[in-house]
Amino acid sequence: MSDDPAPRPLTEADLPRAAALSALIGWNQVAADWALFLREGEGRAIDDGDAALGATAAVIRYGADLAWISMVLVRPDLRRRGLATALMRWATAALHGTRCIALDATPAGREVYRRLGFRDLWGFSRWVLPDALSGGGGGVRRVTADDWPILLALDAAAFGAPREALLRDFAARAPAFVAVDGSGFALARDGARGPQIGPVVARDDATAMVLISAARAALPGTPVIDLPDARGALAVWLATHGGTMQRPFTRMALGADTPGDPVPLAAVAGPEFG
Repeated sequence: MSDDPAPRPLTEADLPRAAALSALIGWNQVAADWALFLREGEGRAIDDGDAALGATAAVIRYGADLAWISMVLVRPDLRRRGLATALMRWATAALHGTRCIALDATPAGREVYRRLGFRDLWGFSRWVLPDALSGGGGGVRRVTADDWPILLALDAAAFGAPREALLRDFAARAPAFVAVDGSGFALARDGARGPQIGPVVARDDATAMVLISAARAALPGTPVIDLPDARGALAVWLATHGGTMQRPFTRMALGADTPGDPVPLAAVAGPEFG
């Protein structure tokens, strides 16, 4: 570690090389995702002058009681030097006093975070969507300006904290859908490897299927979606249509449990955003 550059604040000028790092590792973020961390939170970078940053970490605060740690990435040639642990210690120190500090861990990262005091809450899995889905009927339409109060209320109740700036950023980047009865919604965004659907909020699986089907039909390429393990019926539905499970994640917390009621979450926003 002593021979490596010290972490410094992540800046707007770093965004192309931050996106190059996540792409090198096989993650899906684009520069617009990284820009959200600068607007809504802060980040740290280890920069050795390479085309991709050497290592990164970012945090986003969702109000006073909840914050997210994201993008703890280390370039493959710099691994096993303690960089991830050092960046995690910066992140937890930066968020000191927050009632709940949360993150979504890969299987490899989970062991690192457990040693730092994080504990498991619940799991979810990334699915690659098939070319077409059958959601069993209509009942959804594109989001309009008038829908935002109900959309924000649904998300805040499920996620446990307001995150309007994040959701509006997503809606500006890909088509967004709402159930005509106001019971759920689906957002999406572009990605380096393909679009991502999420968050999706819908208490019943039938509504979730219609929303996910509408979002998938509006997106190019091969989208992905992160389904909570508790929504097993949605996983069965995707598998029946030819979707494939890519990898698992574990939602973890330091301090209090994450707020909100996760039952209506049919898809999370992504491990970097919660």
